[in-house]
This record gives sequence, structure tokens and C-alpha cells, in this order.
Amino acid sequence: MNTKKVTITDVAKEAGLSIATVSRVINHARNVDPESEKLIRHAMKKLGYVPAVKKQKLSLMALIVPSLENHFFSAVVEGVMREANKMLCHVVVYSSNGSAEQEAQCLMRAASLGISALLFCPLSDSSAAMITNLFDPNFPLVIVYRRDYLKGASHIYYNNVEGGYIAAKYLLRGNHRHIAFFASFWQQPKESIADLIAYLDHPNRGSYSSLDRLEGYRRALAEFSLPLDQSLICMTGYDFPSGYATARDFLSRLRDFDAIICCNDAVAAGVLQALDEQHIAVPQQVSILGYDDSFLSEIARPSLSSIHQDPQKLGKRAFEQLQLILGGKKCDDIILQPSLKIRSSSRMRELD
Repeated sequence: MNTKKVTITDVAKEAGLSIATVSRVINHARNVDPESEKLIRHAMKKLGYVPAVKKQKLSLMALIVPSLENHFFSAVVEGVMREANKMLCHVVVYSSNGSAEQEAQCLMRAASLGISALLFCPLSDSSAAMITNLFDPNFPLVIVYRRDYLKGASHIYYNNVEGGYIAAKYLLRGNHRHIAFFASFWQQPKESIADLIAYLDHPNRGSYSSLDRLEGYRRALAEFSLPLDQSLICMTGYDFPSGYATARDFLSRLRDFDAIICCNDAVAAGVLQALDEQHIAVPQQVSILGYDDSFLSEIARPSLSSIHQDPQKLGKRAFEQLQLILGGKKCDDIILQPSLKIRSSSRMRELD
């Protein structure tokens, strides 16, 4: 059995090109002839060549997020930049603006710059295949805020299943039994609520944060022997206007609810506004829970109970994780745990 280690010389011979050209492709040098790069990558794949992981200097990295207008992701950027500034590292920040097409363009632009590392907060499942085409298997990469996104990559994320579970169980223990759930998606994985709920049990459903939270919500209901009521599930956006509009529509067709779990604090603030206009008292008649425990949770009236996440911590830990990978270490996924911050928008209900 031939166990000879494949070398860069073998790749150069197979591709019919110089060792220097192969080296430039491996190190993501710019201005490499596309046809030559294609030949080299084909040879690497055919021979099973994997470039050796060596300690690298982080000089230019890219950070791709779904939105810079979203408080959570702008805070992730802040967490990354604070650490990058300490290391004198240059960071190119891209926003895909909630678009899968723009996300693909961001990845291509980042690759064309010859970046040495990438922090990626994906919104589209289709971008996973693009990453494998644009970058080598050993390219320093951390997937941020999505679990199980790309095989072989290092991930860091908050446990959204646990977050949904904590929120629902808190309300259930407070004698709420008709709990609405306002879910948000950059791109809706399914068209209808019925399809969305059925999709929870699909083995390849993806790791959308709202789907994970919805799964946690469902688990908490099951512990109290309650079914998941489709009429209490709504799909909304990520900002105040979408929360307000969704709540207005929800109130026009249903009044038999005693709590609402929102996908973030901005949506929850919009919900509070809609309830106030309909003279529905919070928390006397309806309890409201936000998500993220952002600054909005404290300035809203009433102040919002919310699931706490620390996006700056997420960004900081993601950058540190990337540093370890650049140092040649293999990093296991990091799972951060959410917690509940109780404020004035929720309370224990009296049993009828």
C-alpha cells in the first residue's frame, strides 16, 4: 500500500505547472490565471492534497453579516472590531442586506481581495456550497450564529432552541396557555405556517434561528401537554414597523391569546404599540417577551422582559476562535447559552 504523502511538487507535476504557481493558488495570491487555478485545484482534488496548516498572520480579514441596520449584527461587528483593533488587523465588513444574491456577491468580493480569514454570519443555505468553491478546505473560517452550517468548519452560536424553550416555559409557569409566537426569517424557508411547522421535523431543515426557537417553544408546550396551535404562529420581519403591522393583522383575526413571544426587541416594541392602540393592557391582559435583551428592552414602556444574548461577546469570541485557527489549532464549535431577563411586560396570570 502506497502511503507516500502528496506534496506540492506532485500537484505541480499533475497540473503541468510550476511549483511557484501552485504555491500562489494555495496562498490565495491575486492575479492568478483562472485556467491555471482550475487545473491546480483539479490536481489537488485528484491527488487528495491538503495544504499543511501553518501559523499565519491575520492581516486582512472579511466579516459578512446579514444587516448593519439590525441591532444584533451591528453589535457583533462592534465586538469583532474591538478585538481586531487590538491586533492591528484590517477588517473589511460586508452587509448582504437580507439578500441571498448580495450575500453571494459579498463572498466573491471578499475572495477577490485575497483575505487571510473570514467571519461569516450566513442568511442563505446556498452560500455553503459557494464557500467550498471559493476557499481551500483549510482556509481560516468561522461560521457565526448558525449551527451545523458547513461540514468541517468551526461554528459559534447561541443556543436558540434553549432560548425559545426558556421563553415559553417561563410563560407557561406563569399560567399562560395561549402563547403566540412571532417568527422572523431573512428568507422564509416555507410559504405557509402549516408548511413551516411541518418543516420542524425535516432532517435537513437548516439552522435558522427562528426555527430553532420555534422548536424550543414546541418542546415547552409538549411538557405542559399543550398542542402547537398554528393560529398563534405568525411570520414577521425584524424591525418595529413589521412588528407593529403583524400585531395589527393578528389582532384583527384573533383575540384569544394571553402572551406573545417576539423574535427580537424591535418587533416586540412594535407589538406594544399596536396593543396600546387597541387598549390592551400589558402585562395585565397580555404578557410580551422580546429577544436579545437590547437597549430597547429597557426604554420600552412597559420595559420588556427579554431573552438575553450578548452579540458583542459573540463577535469577540468569534474573533478569538479565528485567532486559534490561524495558529494551527482545530477548534470545536462554541455554543453560548441565553438567559431570561424579566421586566415589566410580563407577569404571573391568575387561574380562572
